[in-house]
Amino acid sequence: MIQRKARIRTKNPSAKPLRASIITNKRAIVRLGSLTPLGKVFPNRRDVVEINTVEAIQNSRGKIRMKDCFSKLDIPQAEWWSFEKEFDSNKFPYPIVLKRIFGFKGHGMALINNKKEFDSWYSQHKNHHDYFIEKFYNYAREYRIHVASGNIGCFMSWRKLRRQDSKERWFFNSSNCNWVSDQHELFDKPKCWKQMEAAAICCIKSTGLDIGAVDIRVQSNEHDNPKFIVCEINSAPALGEIGIIKYKEIITNLINSKNV
Repeated sequence: MIQRKARIRTKNPSAKPLRASIITNKRAIVRLGSLTPLGKVFPNRRDVVEINTVEAIQNSRGKIRMKDCFSKLDIPQAEWWSFEKEFDSNKFPYPIVLKRIFGFKGHGMALINNKKEFDSWYSQHKNHHDYFIEKFYNYAREYRIHVASGNIGCFMSWRKLRRQDSKERWFFNSSNCNWVSDQHELFDKPKCWKQMEAAAICCIKSTGLDIGAVDIRVQSNEHDNPKFIVCEINSAPALGEIGIIKYKEIITNLINSKNV
């Protein structure tokens, strides 16, 4: 059989080691955050395996579209409001968070503690329709679960552990956290882990992605039944050395399992 290199399409620099490294006997395009049309890579061909379709990327890329997908499968998520619909800022359950609809790495996020702060933010942002509003959940921990479609399910997980010197402590991302694997003593697996994994699998189903990373915020294990919310699903997560190894393995399996 002819061996072919899967075409990896992504702007994420951490995923570059995947380029030219996935070899199968099928033509395949793999989108990690990319909206590259099939015809641009394989003109006039239909015998191509697609990992993460353009539609699935669009479903996960725009936060409001993503939230609508989550709602269809009753995935636990933050209560939220859109600037496209009427709302009463007097009735928001402050504190709230302002997030960009097409944001990444937390750029543009703002924690708003009361109506006075909201009015100030609103007056300074003429592009407020680029944002949406979420209720702030002060849950103690956040995890990233990598998940794939079909029979694969959840295959890798990390805890975002805030650094001691972090000044901003109301969110979790690479700017203020270290990442520890599920083998680390500080991973502290939540009591509701099975429910979290089930939610992550539902995120894949709801958006149509074949592979992605789900961020979940959860209460501490001091609670008998910790509550959690899904923050988002990311089709182009940052990948370290371990992540590259796992993604190469999982993507190869996904390609080989799909018919064209």
